[in-house]
Amino acid sequence: MRGRISLLAVLALTGGIAAVVGSALAWVELSIGPMSQRARGIDGWEGKAAIVGGVVMLAPAIGGFVGSTDAGTRLRTALIGGLIAAGVGTYTALTVDDQVLEAAAEANVPTAIVRDAIASGSLQTSLEGGLYIVIAGGALGMIAGILAFGARANVPRVPAGGTEGAGLTGWAAPVHRTTPDPTAPAASPWVPPSPGETTSSPDR
Repeated sequence: MRGRISLLAVLALTGGIAAVVGSALAWVELSIGPMSQRARGIDGWEGKAAIVGGVVMLAPAIGGFVGSTDAGTRLRTALIGGLIAAGVGTYTALTVDDQVLEAAAEANVPTAIVRDAIASGSLQTSLEGGLYIVIAGGALGMIAGILAFGARANVPRVPAGGTEGAGLTGWAAPVHRTTPDPTAPAASPWVPPSPGETTSSPDR
């Protein structure tokens, strides 16, 4: 079980690092003719949210490596961090054109012109590697969190002065059998007296 906890911690750690690092990289590239501009994840709220998701994945992963007794339970929170990172990354990938229009409106640029430029292909948007890294990191955190629901860090221990197998229950519990001593005399079976036969009582 300890090996499984370590594996899940590696997944959560990798996912957390990917979410944090990917947020600092370029997510989207805008191209107009020979000019292009890249937008990083941390330039918007989505990248900041992905960093939060990465931290949520990193915290339980560290506990899994240091041998925390409740590491299996804590690793379940990696599912939340993974959902945050993968969620904002997927949202950005699906709504990149809409976000460009929103940015144009905030900059007082007529959205009709921007929409026509996107439709004609003169304004092109492309997804960059940072966004894919964040989505992949979120997926790793989700996998670690889901698998952690079936993992426990606590292993039954033998108490001091106890016997081997103490604390185990069910099919794992040892079966204690008493082995007869071959040198001990066999007990004579009791035979009921015959009819009419009397038994003598000891002298008082």
